[in-house]
Amino acid sequence: MERLLFNRRLLVMAVGLLIVSGLAAIQTLPRLEDPRITARNARVLTTFPGADPKQVEALVTQALEDEIRTLKEVKVLSSASRQGVSSIAIELLEEVTEVEPVWSRVRDKLADARPELPDQASRPRLIDDRFYAFSMVIALTREDPGISHNALGRHADRLEERFRAMPGTDYTNLFGRAAEVIRLHADPAELAQLGLSAEDMARRVAGSDARRPAGVLDNGESRRAVTLQGDFADLERIRDVTISIDEGQRLKVGDLADVERGVADPPEQHALLNGEETILVGARMAGGGRIDSWSQQARGVLDEVRTELPDGIEARVLFDQSQYTQERLEGVVGNLLMGLMIVVALLFLTLGWRGALAVGLAIPATMLLVLSLFRVFGVNIHQISITGIIVAIGLIVDNAIVVTNALRERLGQGDSHTESVRWTLRHFAGPLLASTLTTILAFMPIVLMPGGAGEFVGPLAIAVILALISSYLVALLVIPAMSPLLLTGLTAVSASGPGPAMRWLRSFIGITLRRPVLAIGLTLLLPISGAVILPMLPISFFPAADRDQFHIQVRLEPGASVDRARNVAQRMTPVIRDVEGVRDVWMVAGGNAPKVYYNLVGREDSNPAFIQAIVDTAGAQRTIPAIRRLQGRLDEAFPDAQTLVRRYEQGPPVAAPLELRLYGPELPVLADLGERIAGFMHALPEVTHVHTLVNRDQPRIELTPDQEEIAALGLDAESVAGQLNALLSGREGGFMLEETEQMPVQVRYPEPWRSQGSMLGSALIRGGEDRGGIPVAALAEQELTPSWRRIQRRQGERVQLVRGYLQVGELAPTVMRRLEDRLEAELDLPPGYRLETGGEAEERNEAVNRLLSSVAILVLMMVAAVALTFNSFRRAGIVFFSGAQAFGLGLLALALTGHPFGFIIIVGIMGLVGVAINATIIMIAALDDDDHARDGDAAAMVDVITGPTFRHIGSTTMTTFGGLVPLMVAGGTLWPPFAQTFGVGLLLATVIALVVTPAAYRLACTPAR
Repeated sequence: MERLLFNRRLLVMAVGLLIVSGLAAIQTLPRLEDPRITARNARVLTTFPGADPKQVEALVTQALEDEIRTLKEVKVLSSASRQGVSSIAIELLEEVTEVEPVWSRVRDKLADARPELPDQASRPRLIDDRFYAFSMVIALTREDPGISHNALGRHADRLEERFRAMPGTDYTNLFGRAAEVIRLHADPAELAQLGLSAEDMARRVAGSDARRPAGVLDNGESRRAVTLQGDFADLERIRDVTISIDEGQRLKVGDLADVERGVADPPEQHALLNGEETILVGARMAGGGRIDSWSQQARGVLDEVRTELPDGIEARVLFDQSQYTQERLEGVVGNLLMGLMIVVALLFLTLGWRGALAVGLAIPATMLLVLSLFRVFGVNIHQISITGIIVAIGLIVDNAIVVTNALRERLGQGDSHTESVRWTLRHFAGPLLASTLTTILAFMPIVLMPGGAGEFVGPLAIAVILALISSYLVALLVIPAMSPLLLTGLTAVSASGPGPAMRWLRSFIGITLRRPVLAIGLTLLLPISGAVILPMLPISFFPAADRDQFHIQVRLEPGASVDRARNVAQRMTPVIRDVEGVRDVWMVAGGNAPKVYYNLVGREDSNPAFIQAIVDTAGAQRTIPAIRRLQGRLDEAFPDAQTLVRRYEQGPPVAAPLELRLYGPELPVLADLGERIAGFMHALPEVTHVHTLVNRDQPRIELTPDQEEIAALGLDAESVAGQLNALLSGREGGFMLEETEQMPVQVRYPEPWRSQGSMLGSALIRGGEDRGGIPVAALAEQELTPSWRRIQRRQGERVQLVRGYLQVGELAPTVMRRLEDRLEAELDLPPGYRLETGGEAEERNEAVNRLLSSVAILVLMMVAAVALTFNSFRRAGIVFFSGAQAFGLGLLALALTGHPFGFIIIVGIMGLVGVAINATIIMIAALDDDDHARDGDAAAMVDVITGPTFRHIGSTTMTTFGGLVPLMVAGGTLWPPFAQTFGVGLLLATVIALVVTPAAYRLACTPAR
C-alpha cells in the first residue's frame, strides 16, 4: 500500500485524471436554474359543446374517471365540469419516477372510455407535456395595424416550426394564435325557404370536397392510383360548389352565403403585450441539455427568422431561462469561491502554512472528484447542487484535517513518512469511515425522499454525500501520497497553548469531567429549550422566490366571454404599468399564460373568463413593493373581478396557501357551506381574497319545449337541440388545404343570431312538411335561469373547494390554525359531509412525512456502523445521544436567528445532526486511543480533549461555519435561513463534543465508572 501511495508517477497520473474528468464534467453537465421535478401531473380535456356542468359531469367526467381510477399509479384524481368542458387533473404517486409508461396506459384507458361518451363530445385529449417551464418565450407584434392577424400568425407558425426542428427542443406552443377558418355566412330565413339548414348545407359542401382516393388500377404488372380532383384549393372553388334543392333546383354556395377567410370567432384565447395584440411563441429545451448552449442556438434561429419578417412585424424575446440560470449560478459560484477563501484563510490560522497547504489542496481535488461523480449519478449543475457543495466545504476538510494533524504528530515525533502513514491509516481509517458513514446516513432521508419536494432538495444531499465520499478517499489516499512533498521538516505541535484562554478551557473541561452528571444536566438545558420553543415558532413550507417577475390571476364574472376578458386585460394593463418598477406586462385572456417558472401548474385551460398576466419588474428588489401597491389598486379599479397578485414560490406546486375541501353529495348544500367557510376565511385580516369553486351563478337560457307541438312536427327534443346548436355554433363542411395549413370550412349564421338572446325566439326550426320552419318561440318557453358554474370532484366524490390567498409575507400555517379553531367552534356539518385541509398545510405535512419515512431504518444502520466500529453499544449510545441534542440545538438556533420553521430548515437540522455525530465519533476515537484516558483518568482526558482533538474539532467547526458565511449574508429567502440556522447550531453543537461527549464517556465507558 505504501509503495503505491509514494509512487510519484502514479500520483501525477491520478491528479491529472482528476483534473481532466472534473473539467470535462464542468463542460458537459447540464446547467439549469433549479432541479427538474418529474412531471407527475397531467390533464385530460374533453369538450361537449352546449352541455351544462351537470350534463358534462354525468355523461363525460364520470365515465372517464371510472376508467382512469383503475390505474394503481394514480394518487389523486380531481375534475372540473364546466359549461361544455370536462377537465380532469391526474396526479401520480410520488414513487413513480418513469411517467411515460403510465401516461401511455392513461391514453389506453381514455380510448376504452370513448365509446361510452356522447357523440357530440370530442375525443378526450391527455395533456402531459405542459408541466415543465418554457426555456424561451418570443412575442411577435404588429407595428403596422394594416397587417392582419392571419399574416402575423403565419410568421409565428414558421418561428414555432424552426424552434421545433432545432436539436434539443422537446416542446413548442403558440399563445394568442387564432385558428384560421373559411366561413360561410348564410341567412337562416333564406335557407329555411329552400328547405335547408346549416347542417344540410355543411354536409353537402363537405361532400364536394374531393380529396379521397378513388381506388387503384392493377393490371398485374403495375399499380396506378386513381384520384378525383376537386378539393378546396381556394375560396372560388368553395363558392362554385353546387347544391341541389328539391324540384331540380340548383344553386351555388356563393349565391346562398358570403364566403370569406378569417379566424375563429370567438378565438380560444387572446395574447397581449403591454395592452397590444401579440402572438407568443414558447419553446422548451429537452431535459439533459445545457440551457446556455440551447439559448444561444435559439437566438441564432430567431435572428434568421427576423431577416424574413416584413416591415411592421417585430419579434422580441420576453423570457430567456438562460439569463436567470446564469445569474443564479454566478451567485452560488461566487458564494462557493468566497467560502473557499474563508476556509483556506482559517486553515492558515489554525494549521500553519504547510498544514493549510496540504488540506487546501485536498479541497479542489475533492471538488473535481465530486463533479466527476455528478456525471456518473446524473446530477445537474444548478443552485441546489452547488449549494450542496458549499454546505460540504467545511465537512470535506474534516477528514483532511484529521489525517494532516496525525501525520504532523507522528513526523514531529521522529517517525518516517512510511511509518507515519501506516500509523495514521491504522488508527484513523476506521473511525473516519464510521464518521463519514454516519454523516452520509444523516443526509440519506433527503436523498430517499420521494416526490417533488425530495427532487427539489435531494441534489443538495447528494452533493454533500458525494463530497463526503470524495473527501474520505482524498484524505486517505492523496494527502498521505503528498506528505513527503508538503509535510517535510515539521515538528510536533504542542497539545495546549500557554495562553489564559487555553488554561481556562482546560480548567473548565476538568470541572465537567469531575462532575459529569451535573455537566450533562446543565448542558441539556440548551437542546431542551429548543424543543420547548418549537411549538411557538412560526411555520412555513418553502419560502418565496426572489425574482424580477410575478404573476396575476384574474377571474371574471360567470359567463364572461373571451372578448370581454381581452377588454378587461387591456384596461388593466395601464393600471399595472403605472406601478413603479414594472417594465412589461404580457397577458393571456381565456386560459393560462406561458409557464415560465417551474412550480406553476396551469389549471384554467379553455376558460374564457380567466386572465393570467406575467409582470416583469426592474429587479427582484422591486417585486415585493410592486405587489403590495398593485393588489389594492386592481381591487379598487376592477371590483367585479377577482384579482390575485402573487409571487413565485419555491418548492413543489401548491394551488393556494389556504385550501379547505368540503365533500358531500348535494350541490346546493356544498355551495351554501362553502359560502359560510369563505366568510370565516375572509374575516381573517391576513387574507386578501377567497375563492369558492362550486357556485350556482352561471347565467343560462332555459327552453321548455311543448312536447305535443314538437311531436306534431315529427321532431323530438334531440333534433330541436341539434338545429339550435347548428344555428348558434355552426357546422363544419370539409376543409381547405393551403400548403401545410388546414382551415376548416364553417357554415354559420350571421352574428346577431349567435349573440342576441332576443333573436333566439325568431330562430326557425324545420320539421314535417313545413319548409319555411317554425319559430322557436312557438315551440318552447324561454327563461333566463342560474346554473352551476362548475362541478368539482375529487377521488370520485363531489367536493367544494374554498381557497384563500394571503398578503405578502404572511405565513399560511399560522393563519390556517386560527381558521381551523373557528371552524371547529362555529361550523356544524350535516351528516354525509366532511371537511379536509389542503393547500400548503397538506403539502407540508406530506413532504415532512415522506422525509421522515426512512429515518428509522437509517438510524438502525447508523447504530450498526458505530457499534461495529467501536465494538461497543455504550459508545454508540453516546453518539446518538449527541445527535438528539444536536436536533434540539438546531431548533434553538432557529429561534435565535428568527426564521420560520420550514422544510428547508428541517433539511439543515438533519445535516447538523450528522456533523455533531461526526465530531462525537472523532472525540470518542481520540479518547479510546489514549490508554490513560480510556481508563477514565481526568487529567489524561483533558490533555486529549484540549490537544490535537481540540484543534481538529475547532478547525472543522470554524471552516464549516466559514464556508456557510457567504450563504448567511447572501440575499434572498431560501439560503440565508438555512445557512444561519446550520451555522449557529454548529457553534452550539461544539458544546456537545467538548463537554457532553467526554462527560458521558467517563460515566459510561471507563472502568472506574
